[in-house]
Amino acid sequence: MSNATEASGFHFSFQVTRAEDRLFANLTGKNLKRHIDQRISAVAPLVAIFLIIVWACTAVDRGWLTSGAAFGSLAWFMLGYFFAFFVMRWCSRQMFDRLFELRGAAQKTWQVAFDDVSIVIRTPGNESRMHWSAIAAVKDTDALVALWYDARIGFFIPARVFADSSSRIAFAEWASEHVRRAAVLGSGTSAKSSESPAGSK
Repeated sequence: MSNATEASGFHFSFQVTRAEDRLFANLTGKNLKRHIDQRISAVAPLVAIFLIIVWACTAVDRGWLTSGAAFGSLAWFMLGYFFAFFVMRWCSRQMFDRLFELRGAAQKTWQVAFDDVSIVIRTPGNESRMHWSAIAAVKDTDALVALWYDARIGFFIPARVFADSSSRIAFAEWASEHVRRAAVLGSGTSAKSSESPAGSK
């Protein structure tokens, strides 16, 4: 594990831990959650409860159930709803842990280099190079610095490769500035491209 810093860039070598992989998966989930219509996730359980209450009242009124049994059905629904929620979270965690093992992520060494122009990522048998324009956002946390291609996909640098929190924060700010600069340059290039046909007439 190393953190070599130059005047115009950074270089990191590290292996990913299971805890870091879980944290990155959680951050990905939070990113995706922003794109979910919150009205649906909030209203759907309320509609289900309302329908059960209507059914329970109807059942009591017609003598199909006692009031205690009707109340119990509502309570069991609420318990089942929360149980299903926690089971889904547990299954999701187990799935990501299994994928972590299948990928052999703990044995894979990442070599990630940053300079003012591009980012180079090397893993055993693979190398990719990209410009800063490929990065949509940078997220700094106490445990890692995440760089996102979009809301679903990205990579991260573990906080433990930095000498201290100040170094981690400085890198995150440096990376964020390069992302902003690339976005400004990209928007300027797009604007010039859209104007060029009109200017050639």
